[in-house]
Amino acid sequence: MAVKRKDFEQGEGEDSKHKSSKNQLGDLLKENKKDHYNFTEKVDWKCSTGSLTLDAATGMVSPGLWRLTGNNNSGKTPQTLEIVRNILETVPRSKCLWVIAEGRGLSEENRARCGLKFVEDASEWEYGTVFVLNSNIFEFFINTVKTLVKENPEENVYAFVVDSVDGLILEADAAKEITENNRVAGIPALSKKMMQSLSLGMFRFGHWMGLISQVTAEIKLDERGPKGPDRGGNFSGGNSLLHAANIILNYGSSYGGDFIMDPATAKFNDPKAKVIGQEVRVQIGKALKERAKKKTLTYPIKYGRKPSGIWQEREVADLMIMYQYAIKGGAWININENMLKDIRKIEPEFPEKINGINKLYETIGQYPKVIEMLKETFFLLMTKEAE
Repeated sequence: MAVKRKDFEQGEGEDSKHKSSKNQLGDLLKENKKDHYNFTEKVDWKCSTGSLTLDAATGMVSPGLWRLTGNNNSGKTPQTLEIVRNILETVPRSKCLWVIAEGRGLSEENRARCGLKFVEDASEWEYGTVFVLNSNIFEFFINTVKTLVKENPEENVYAFVVDSVDGLILEADAAKEITENNRVAGIPALSKKMMQSLSLGMFRFGHWMGLISQVTAEIKLDERGPKGPDRGGNFSGGNSLLHAANIILNYGSSYGGDFIMDPATAKFNDPKAKVIGQEVRVQIGKALKERAKKKTLTYPIKYGRKPSGIWQEREVADLMIMYQYAIKGGAWININENMLKDIRKIEPEFPEKINGINKLYETIGQYPKVIEMLKETFFLLMTKEAE
């Protein structure tokens, strides 16, 4: 016998013959709180990547999963350190857990330059510090992260980094002799398990994870044969990381023309010249803004700079020229009249004319408040263009 519509009560009165669907769902949610996050408040925040160009393309850093891929020495680790430093400086109650899963791990040079405090004793893991976990055992890593996320009475915000995904291994495989067979699925299977275990709860509670992975070689039977279809890049980790990542940054190798020289006109192979930085090339493989996807960006870094290697005054100066707020006229660069008015509200002594591009970089670098004002101006312009 079919139940008549009038027999249902929309409330929870004692006289109702049957529970409505919303009351059924409400009871299920209350009885199974451990299986969902509907009663939790979503934690959200934003901070800079350190690069204005990258901020505009990605929408800045927020809770979620970022995947950074590329060749050795392409800029993945310094960029991850920059993101971590910005999180720890701007997000309240934040800490970082950095997992070193491969031998060369985090270089002493990178540690010394980035301005972060690294600890390996749990008792020293205070807010604003990075705990270095030296382990490549997949199960231990997963259990550590799950415990920190699910049992979090201090309501901490965590930045998790895996350096790199390629080094993770199942505990059972780690115990085998080198001549014994390991599981066939390898890293893609581990990545899928990791995303199933962590992604929803971790991002709901405002945590961030950066997964660093390397380029994998493409094996071809015929070297002269055609290149296979692009499946999102020859990078380790499997499709689970492609799907789960909010942002994918693919860092390319640097070539002679990408390096910044002193003197500026020198060639990379000039023995009398000095390499002082480079234009980092990164392809946005996945982004929150549709138009940013598959777009290759560049931003400058300066070697040896502390704590951030990103050359912000050069980045904003180049954007001033691109948007014609600074106009080259012979050897001199003239600042646009309206832009000059805005700058002089902050720094009254800022010059109207500057002799040469290098002097423009130097001049802007002397005024941190001007850099911040220009970053805000160009962020709005570039974000609007990406919409």
